[in-house]
Amino acid sequence: MRRVASRPGLENEGRVGPDGHEQHPLVGSRVRDIASGGEGVLAAVTHEVHSDGRVVRIAHVRPASGVEWSTAAENVQIP
Repeated sequence: MRRVASRPGLENEGRVGPDGHEQHPLVGSRVRDIASGGEGVLAAVTHEVHSDGRVVRIAHVRPASGVEWSTAAENVQIP
């Protein structure tokens, strides 16, 4: 596994498995997407590798309706 930059207080953030899923400490917790204002449970944080080599962290949020949406992982915070 590789380690990416983390924010203070999230020491385990950034551990990425071979499937591209990050072992994020907030997975399973209620979160708010600051971009949309929506709230739900953080289902996963995945890493997408783009053709130019950039790695983009994507958060997958599942609201009570069950229809997930994705946002930049940096947009997720505890409500």
